[in-house]
Amino acid sequence: MPGSVNRHRTDARTERWREHKLALRREFVDAAFRALAKQGPEVSMDEIAAEAGTVKPKLYRHFAAKSDLAGAVSERMGEILWQRLLPNMNLRDAPRVTIRRGLEAYVNVVDEYPNVFKFLMRTDSEPLMESGKEIAGVIANVLKEFLSAADLDPELADPSAYAVVGAVGAAAEWWMRTRTMSKDKFVTHLTTMTWGALDAVLREQGIALDPDRAVEL
Repeated sequence: MPGSVNRHRTDARTERWREHKLALRREFVDAAFRALAKQGPEVSMDEIAAEAGTVKPKLYRHFAAKSDLAGAVSERMGEILWQRLLPNMNLRDAPRVTIRRGLEAYVNVVDEYPNVFKFLMRTDSEPLMESGKEIAGVIANVLKEFLSAADLDPELADPSAYAVVGAVGAAAEWWMRTRTMSKDKFVTHLTTMTWGALDAVLREQGIALDPDRAVEL
């Protein structure tokens, strides 16, 4: 019995320590976002530590390298993207409406966190890339439903969805860097481009949809 009690106490202490470390990592990621907003994408670990109210050696106790912190920042950005995108991905709406809402949500995030995106482009953005793959997967599944319902080849769905997501990401990087077009005009252009690409894939298979009418899946 005493041994069991001691193990329970040890497990409880271990869990509390694990939760404490996770909380500190979250606080450091919060500080990284603030430092990036103030200092730009070239922010240093010293500046992030200062924003967190600590020193760099303590920061390195929780992140082995700057790339490790970048991975945590990338993961947080992926979470933010999904939080913004999911409420706007109502597939019962007309295709053009759904596409525009999703693109507008994405561009708003890019507009809100430009330095974070620039920072991730220079470092490790694997978790963010995973979010992009998940978004492509959602688009691919919708295309597969359309194609399968019409007894057509659903194999085209995956490459088409990944091509669209990749093109949107590249265009957003250009817009973030140049800002030569208003946000509203840019979103409108992205909507036209995205629908045009998806429409071309569907038409090639003999499916013609009205982008302004809701579609039953």
